[in-house]
Amino acid sequence: MSTIPSPAHRDASPRLASYISTKTGQFAYFDSQLGRPDWSGRRVLDFGGNVGTFLEEAAGRVQPSLYWCVDVSRPAIEEGRRRSPRAHWIFYDRYNPQFNPGGVPGLRLPDLATRFDFVFAYSVFTHTPDDETVELVHALRSLLTQDGVLAFTFIAPDWAPRGEGHESNVRWRLRSRSLGNTPEPLPVPARLDAVVEQAREARWCAVVDHTLLFDARAPVGPCGRYDVLWSPDHARSLFPAAEVRPPVAPERQHCCLIGPKE
Repeated sequence: MSTIPSPAHRDASPRLASYISTKTGQFAYFDSQLGRPDWSGRRVLDFGGNVGTFLEEAAGRVQPSLYWCVDVSRPAIEEGRRRSPRAHWIFYDRYNPQFNPGGVPGLRLPDLATRFDFVFAYSVFTHTPDDETVELVHALRSLLTQDGVLAFTFIAPDWAPRGEGHESNVRWRLRSRSLGNTPEPLPVPARLDAVVEQAREARWCAVVDHTLLFDARAPVGPCGRYDVLWSPDHARSLFPAAEVRPPVAPERQHCCLIGPKE
């Protein structure tokens, strides 16, 4: 365990469950990772889709009536329903240490009563313990059609955009206190380089508030910040059937593509 001191820590009160994302680019990201498929008539599940930015950015290529969004933020689901009432919005009151600390631990996925051609999870398992990620991926795969695809992202600690001056993902996460698009930079301790180098070589690490963890089995209670980072090899060890693809600009996240359960 390594500690990154910070003058102020985000509190871990249940108010964080009201999180509404301002992140954009999810549709372009998955459209690129999937080779720009024909979206017409395809049923889409946006797992952790918040207010449905994916649907908005699809600009008519995904029909609202064929779009489902499941998220642990009730206000985000309500806002999504306000924006696109023809789509399907489902609040999932499952515990998450950062985004729904008042939720129910281990709550099963709701019955959506349909199968999906595409299931997406953008920056969901980057905030989820490994055992829960494996469980949820297993459950999401069971919702796919026979030729359906599940695509989800992860952040590799040592990956960095090309070009001079671009920092690695783990340094980026350690220096950022962002929720949505509102960064609050951390101070840079003199030993940050040593900590970053240790994390870059790790198969798994997590930024938990002001602490850097290297044990995926360590329990995590309610916190203001929980960022999980995997190496591509760790992703393959968890999901041997998945195809792991590198990030597409301007994103920093790798992508796992996996089909339905056999």
